Amino acid sequence: MPFINELIPAADFDRYRLRETDAKHVVGGVNARQWTVDRDQDSYLRRLTRGREDWSHVSDWTFRWQGADYTLHLHLLDASGRPNEPGSAKWSLVRINGKEAPSGIPEPQAAFLSDLRAAFAAYKDGGIYAQATEFHAELVVGEEARP
Repeated sequence: MPFINELIPAADFDRYRLRETDAKHVVGGVNARQWTVDRDQDSYLRRLTRGREDWSHVSDWTFRWQGADYTLHLHLLDASGRPNEPGSAKWSLVRINGKEAPSGIPEPQAAFLSDLRAAFAAYKDGGIYAQATEFHAELVVGEEARP
């Protein structure tokens, strides 16, 4: 089964200990109740935080891959599109679990990045709230966007 966007079932909050993850990332907790999930691979992508104003291009995510949870720090380098039209986004993977990318990428790196790219392609421009008719997601490693 490919990645799909959905509201997180209550049972999965307990199974994946998402409340504990939420408490670690933002004062007052994370409010994300959706994810991009591939149940066959036991993998998911979930946004934890997003900066505001001059830092709105900076975000933190959890990516579950091959039985392990990774905290990703990303910069949105470019985005285009309008509701009900094709869109695109270019993301930069800056850090994984606090380590600079690419050194923090787990092995095999190519498989990890391929699955992460597939998750972002499915996420589109907003997960369950996506409005793009078609979407191209690009993921690069190590570029930092400057406000």
